[in-house]
Order: sequence, then C-alpha cells, then structure tokens
Amino acid sequence: MKKIKKKRPKFNKVVKTCCLCDSRIRDNQKIFALDFSIPKLDTSKKAGELFPFIISAINKTVWAIIPTLDSDARKDGKDYIFVTCSENCKKQLKELLIKELTDNQINAVTN
Repeated sequence: MKKIKKKRPKFNKVVKTCCLCDSRIRDNQKIFALDFSIPKLDTSKKAGELFPFIISAINKTVWAIIPTLDSDARKDGKDYIFVTCSENCKKQLKELLIKELTDNQINAVTN
C-alpha cells in the first residue's frame, strides 16, 4: 500500500511529473492536462497554488494547479489543472477523480 504524501511538493516538480504514475516529463515531451471545476467552490483565494486531492481507491495524493486569476485557463473556467504524461494516464485520472468526487457527493465538470 502506497503512503499518502502529505508534504507539499515544489511547483516545478508538479509540472514535470505525471501526477498519476509519477513518470518524469521531459522538457520536449507533450503534457496531457486534465482540467475541471467544481461548481459553487471558490478557489480564488488559492489561485496560483498547488492543491492536494486524495484518491482513496489508489491510496494516493495527486496535486492540482489552481490557475492564477488573470490566466487564460481561469478565464476559460478551469479551476484545477492536473499534469499527466499520456492520454491513458489522463483518462485513468479523470475516472478516478470522478469516482472519488461522486463517492463524496461532489459534482465536478471535466474536459
């Protein structure tokens, strides 16, 4: 069983590591971003910070980036962005997050 990480990672590590499989993402490698929002949840006070999501099904903490208030991502309605290394990891993460949020009776909007 994997231990759930409680220590906040450095921002640079989050943008260069797949949050699901922990693979390193090289500078020239494509990033597959998963973004979503949770209606009625205000993230403006945490803009520009990292936010932990615990996925109990895999006993893991994944870190989301909360876009800054003036960013294009925020203007497009994206409240959380997860960095993944592949379409497969992105798809798996989306399914896990939806299940976790549904189990906790939280409605989310994903891409």
